[in-house]
Amino acid sequence: MGVRDHFMKMLLLRPYAGHIGKVMPLGLLAVASVLKRAGHDVRILDLRLSQQPGEDLQNTLLEFDPEYVGIGLMTIEAEYAFATAAQVKSIKKDVTVIFGGPHCSHEPQFILHDPNVDLLVVGEAEITIIELFDALQNNTDLASVKGIAYRKNGEYVLTPERPVIKDLDWVNQEYGLIRVEDYFQPECSTDFLPATRRFMSIVTSRGCPFKCTYCHDLFGKSIQYRSPEVVLQEMEYLIETYGVQEFQILDDVFNVNMKRCKQILAMMAERKLNVKICFPNGVRADFFDDEMIEIMEAAGVYRLALGIESGSSRIQKIIDKKLDIAIIDNVVKKLARANISVHGFFMLGFPSETREEMDETIKFACNLDLATANFSLVTPNPGTRLRETLVEEKKLQNKEFSQYTFDTVNSNESKLDSADLLTMRKAAYRQFYLSPRRLWRIFHTTKMKGLLFGKSPFTLLWRNAFSSN
Repeated sequence: MGVRDHFMKMLLLRPYAGHIGKVMPLGLLAVASVLKRAGHDVRILDLRLSQQPGEDLQNTLLEFDPEYVGIGLMTIEAEYAFATAAQVKSIKKDVTVIFGGPHCSHEPQFILHDPNVDLLVVGEAEITIIELFDALQNNTDLASVKGIAYRKNGEYVLTPERPVIKDLDWVNQEYGLIRVEDYFQPECSTDFLPATRRFMSIVTSRGCPFKCTYCHDLFGKSIQYRSPEVVLQEMEYLIETYGVQEFQILDDVFNVNMKRCKQILAMMAERKLNVKICFPNGVRADFFDDEMIEIMEAAGVYRLALGIESGSSRIQKIIDKKLDIAIIDNVVKKLARANISVHGFFMLGFPSETREEMDETIKFACNLDLATANFSLVTPNPGTRLRETLVEEKKLQNKEFSQYTFDTVNSNESKLDSADLLTMRKAAYRQFYLSPRRLWRIFHTTKMKGLLFGKSPFTLLWRNAFSSN
């Protein structure tokens, strides 16, 4: 690395994004942490928490006066991110705007067409951002930096892919860069049921070895782990420093390495951390045994989500999930007997999926001992095999993807028309939740006060099953 002329000032933003959850921005925090340790001046502004996002953005830009503004985004919040980039440029036209996050992982030409976006970080950002700043400070050709995209002479340049970060113990969070207490609110929970304790979201691994057609590929098809001891040290620090009472572990597949899963949970029980554990991001239903469930119960696991997606064996094969749905009923029953509340992830609208197959999925979900479930519409997000296949088969006419949202039909290759697909989704929510057994499980899992917040299952039920919006 060359000699720095000066250290950079960077503002990392998360755009205001309507009703999208306000979970702690762990990605921005990780990037900010490495920048701080490298000596740069960095701040985080989470506009999802703001009551006056426009005013807060303007005041921060004028007061902090950054040279660079980084905006982290998912595809579903892309329209808000582009609007935020435009506002940044209107306030400070000379600032360099850098986009990063899952939305930027593939097909950069559909993001860089916006004149307010100057650079993209593609994939993991922690090493890339440091090398990018070194190149900018030393006037080095940006083509030498792996994992970025930019415009040059009217053309889009995508540099070679950056290898995944193998040593995740190196990626430590500098929690002093945010107000941790701001994220103890129920609406900041990533779970479908609102947390009512002082909770924190953490990640202990990155990546997933499975090749589901609908899933992003941000970290490659391998898993990188933080060592169990480092995970426990971070938990103990957060308990001691912030009084954390619950950890929401957001790994893609925490239990796929069953030995490591058991080791971490057993260490928690042995050290008597006295916290609750939730896995809201989903674990694999086919990587459980009786010993694991017993250790989970001893460690304080009270809630987890299973990525099931479909109750149709044909659809399971098409999406390449490699999941035998015949095992799921028994797994859910065992978890319920261990007082572990289970959420189910399901999807409707896969290519060639029929009304009968969607009915199979809905009935399958309703017959399981689940406390909660959600039924998503299939979306061909960038970086998924589903999207690549639809583009290759010329079924996806508009290759732009920045207008995708949670609640609309973004692409429909099922056997239903879009209006019927939306009707089917509403019916799924009504059939699942309007059940005395389901209501009992929800009340059994969640304190009454948690059901009064905007993210409660009843608010979501109204929005998804009855509202015309």
